[in-house]
Amino acid sequence: MKKFWKYIAVIIIAFCADFFSKAGLLGFLAAKYGDMVYDPAKICAKCHIEGVFVSWKYILDGDYGLSNLFNIQFVWNRGISFSAFNSVMPVLLSIITAIIIAYLLYYLFKKSFTYERLPIAMIIGGALGNLVDRIRFGAVADFIQWHIGGLWRFPAIFNVGDIFITFGVILYLINMFVHRRRCLRNINK
Repeated sequence: MKKFWKYIAVIIIAFCADFFSKAGLLGFLAAKYGDMVYDPAKICAKCHIEGVFVSWKYILDGDYGLSNLFNIQFVWNRGISFSAFNSVMPVLLSIITAIIIAYLLYYLFKKSFTYERLPIAMIIGGALGNLVDRIRFGAVADFIQWHIGGLWRFPAIFNVGDIFITFGVILYLINMFVHRRRCLRNINK
């Protein structure tokens, strides 16, 4: 179990980064718009599903060059990535997410290879943050919109947990590819 402490720490860091970034933004928006921001049904109805736009200039009291790459566009996402499965009941998505997290935890501690552990820990931490949102609110708080000036916008709005999940998956695929090539080289020798 001692060898897993660093991966447990990664899970905790990913979860806390996601949880506290959302809590900070929700608190900020609640101070501005009232407690309706905590209710996905009310905020979506008020903003016509387009979300609440908050500029970096307003939050940071000045422009620090972030506005040319990222906007804060707060929305509640009832579905999964790219708002897919929005019509599926939040309880069902919560159960499916919990089952996936439980399996990943089992795999991490019982079956994983060393090269798989960091990416899986990142995925678990990000998924836990989104699961907590689903349980608390029935939707996931998304607020980061990537864009390049006014020329191009990424088609989805995401959160810190999604960042950990995405980089975890990318790292997993890279590690798997590198590990597989090493294995093939060793076999061919």
